Amino acid sequence: MGLIIFGLIAAAVGASFYAYHRAYEYFANELPILPEILNQPRPISIATPSNSQDGIIVLPKAWDGKERVNILLLGIDQRAGESERAYRTDTMIVFTLDPVTMEAGILSIPRDIWVPIPGDFGQPNYRINQANFLGDAYDYPGGGIALARKTVENFLGIPIHFVARINFTAFESFIDRIGGITIDVPEPIYDPEYPTEDYGTEVFSLPAGLQTMDGATALKYARTRHSRNGDFDRARRQQQVILAVREKLKNPQTLALLIASAPDMLRELGSSIKTDMTLDQMQQLAVLAQNLERDKIKSEVLDQRYTEFATTPDGSQVIVPIRARIAELREHFFSSRASVNAAEIRSTTP
Repeated sequence: MGLIIFGLIAAAVGASFYAYHRAYEYFANELPILPEILNQPRPISIATPSNSQDGIIVLPKAWDGKERVNILLLGIDQRAGESERAYRTDTMIVFTLDPVTMEAGILSIPRDIWVPIPGDFGQPNYRINQANFLGDAYDYPGGGIALARKTVENFLGIPIHFVARINFTAFESFIDRIGGITIDVPEPIYDPEYPTEDYGTEVFSLPAGLQTMDGATALKYARTRHSRNGDFDRARRQQQVILAVREKLKNPQTLALLIASAPDMLRELGSSIKTDMTLDQMQQLAVLAQNLERDKIKSEVLDQRYTEFATTPDGSQVIVPIRARIAELREHFFSSRASVNAAEIRSTTP
């Protein structure tokens, strides 16, 4: 989803001064995103360990333009016309980027992972997709995205520098505006109970092979859980969608269409997006993301290698993290060859 956020401001990336100025003025005066988007970058808050005994102690560095930046991407289960106070997250992905080595990573966090959520909400652990809901429902400082940020920081032991949240409407509309995406579907999909907008069900099926998808189909592809590995497979499909969007945005014609339609797109999707990035920060990250080479982007899912299934005392089926394995993953996923080599040099220098 991250490149969808970046794509929304692509009109200001590489455009003429006039186009940039118009996009910036629209952002500043009309787009109903967080007020912080117009402020200077706020100080980076350092994550604190979880209260649980197996919490991970965090020793991060703040991002100064040269250090690695981590962005939490949230997709919420908000459907067209809905305006509830709070929503659970349907998608939770950490996008990480080292602007020096130009190495990046996409880490998917299954929504049923059972973790502590900071704050006093009545029980010590919840499914991680509850964090955004609890933050908005109980007026946590900064709302749902702030509580989701703190929860993921404590869980993974890394700093989250920015958060971006979108709903189904923004996702579908963006995919349609770039002319759809093409994905190589690894195996046939048949979901007899795909959830509809009115909370009913319908059949969703898709053959294996190269498929060009519009926004509605791409959303179904990213959301369905009917496959052998359930939520884990779904996380991999969501990563496929992100990479397909990246490929589409590399096309100059697609970028030109985004520039031309930027005012309409921002007006249409503004209320469907929430982020604490400033416009300048989004521009810089958009440029970096577009320049990434495919072989420099690694991807991981916290699947059965890093978790195990469990049942809570009330009978709920959840996924329990294997902390030691996740800590090992963190060490190589959120580091770069350049920084590792530098550390090795320092350790061998008299």
